[in-house]
Amino acid sequence: MTTADDRRSFGRVIRSLRERAGRGRPEFAQACHTSESHLRNIENGHKSPGAPLLRDLETQLGTHGLLSDLATCGENGVRRRIILQSLALMGAAIPDAESSGGQVGSPQLDIVRSMTATLRTLDSHHGGTHATHSIAAYLDAVALPMLTGPVASPVRGLLQSAVAELALLAGWSAFDAGVQAAASAHFARALELAEDAGNGPLACETIIATSNQAAITGDATTAVEAGRAAVDGAVRLGDHALIGEARMAVAHGEALGGNTVEVARLIVAAQTDMDRADRPGAPDWISHVGHAWLDGRIAQCLHLTGDRPNAVDAAERTARLARPLPRGQVLNLGHTALVYFAADEPEHACVYARQALDAAVTVQSARVEEYARRLLVEAARYPSIPAAVELRDELAVR
Repeated sequence: MTTADDRRSFGRVIRSLRERAGRGRPEFAQACHTSESHLRNIENGHKSPGAPLLRDLETQLGTHGLLSDLATCGENGVRRRIILQSLALMGAAIPDAESSGGQVGSPQLDIVRSMTATLRTLDSHHGGTHATHSIAAYLDAVALPMLTGPVASPVRGLLQSAVAELALLAGWSAFDAGVQAAASAHFARALELAEDAGNGPLACETIIATSNQAAITGDATTAVEAGRAAVDGAVRLGDHALIGEARMAVAHGEALGGNTVEVARLIVAAQTDMDRADRPGAPDWISHVGHAWLDGRIAQCLHLTGDRPNAVDAAERTARLARPLPRGQVLNLGHTALVYFAADEPEHACVYARQALDAAVTVQSARVEEYARRLLVEAARYPSIPAAVELRDELAVR
């Protein structure tokens, strides 16, 4: 470390990692075989650690050589930024100017988009319990800081949209992990970024996400209010896929409130919207919306309103036609099983529940666990059905 700025940056990293680990300076200094005053001087950027202390810092903070690399990278700006971004993902506080490395342009935009696609795949394959921390870390430590530094004018709106899409993914992943407060915060941030970017469709999709979160957590009023706001926005945009998706968000809220007439009206309207939708090259955040998805939402709403025969038909169509990635497949099959249990068809229910359990082997998700609990309760209602008894016993030891 050759300059005072380098020492201050290094000291800031040490202090932030120590504080993130919940360790006081006296205890930490003792663990690193140094004095509290010497550690304070390092954290304030007045001194640099020698090689033995640097090794102790690495051991105590679990940085696996990154601190040594930072201390010796010298004037290599690219290498320095890579090290700082890696430390940021571990929770270190990094000055924005150092982590961004000058003006953000098209290459950084492409990286954010590519990382979002990769993280979405991780989330879809293995569930929010696995993915949420990685997504949030990349969002907070790498993507959002890009927006606080110099950004090339032609790229700013596109970058805001890309980060908004990442924040939307972070919200859904946190929701899937059962961390509702974090999910709400991510959705709010995604909406703000999408609106700042002038990206009306993505803003509308984020409002739909808020409605869906409310519905799934049982808040019918918020689900309906947010869903209606999304319908209004989608109608202004003239986007039929978004209109249909927003109508089904409202329908879910209305179903929770037992408004069967309004649910039926919204389902018919959404079906018409989806028939009119034409979205070649649709972005990833709405690529799931189609007729198989619509049947799944219809089954969900009809299940809530007690229309068992039509709920079974819609759920069966979804289970047969939809081809989601593993987490979505587990939820799809699990819900189909619940619909069959509600229709008093335990044999069919157990077939789909068994398929859901097989698909859940590599998935960790609070929503999946909730479905498993509900299936256990339903299977226990049929002690004379061997398949239900076997399912109950297996679920009881999950």
